[in-house]
Amino acid sequence: MKRNNKQTMSIIIILGVFLLTGCSDELPEDELVNNGQAFEMHKIADDLQAGNFPFQNDNSFVTLTELKDSVKELLGDKYWPEVDLTKEELEQKTGITEDMYVDFLAEKQVLDAHIDTMIIIHAKEAHVGEVEQALEKYRADIIEQNKNYPQNLCKAEASRMETIEDYVCFVQLGADTTIVADKGEDAMIAYCQEENERALYVLEKEILE
Repeated sequence: MKRNNKQTMSIIIILGVFLLTGCSDELPEDELVNNGQAFEMHKIADDLQAGNFPFQNDNSFVTLTELKDSVKELLGDKYWPEVDLTKEELEQKTGITEDMYVDFLAEKQVLDAHIDTMIIIHAKEAHVGEVEQALEKYRADIIEQNKNYPQNLCKAEASRMETIEDYVCFVQLGADTTIVADKGEDAMIAYCQEENERALYVLEKEILE
């Protein structure tokens, strides 16, 4: 809906410029071509169509930082990732290389023994599938590495990877699972799944809005 409104605004502006030019000059088409005004009209139209006009870009996309902040706002003190991964660390952990994405955001906990993590990859269109495969392998590796650590294993098994347009999102959240630990592993997995679903709901809403 936002894009339709902006396209409508662009058309109105173009028509307005055209009418103003026509009324002030009242020149036939061949003279307009000769003095370059027709060229300028096409240039204005092209600029508007390309999104260079200030109104066209206003609120037309959401940044990765804004996506993260929306998740943090929803989860509050249940959002535990706090340290950004560098592109080198991202590649080392997941195998996702810089040529696969436009931008990325990845956060984990300070201590490697704690595994709450959120990764958002704005993938290049040609590499969406590769990024998905890399994150699926990353998830499988985490599950294998935490087989002897029940609380971490539950978080790893409850983790989710979802592709929203060309954003590939991996969420492995849950925060303090001790509040349901006495109810067994199934309860801990369900608890973490609920937190992951809440995070994905916000991401999908922000990306698609």
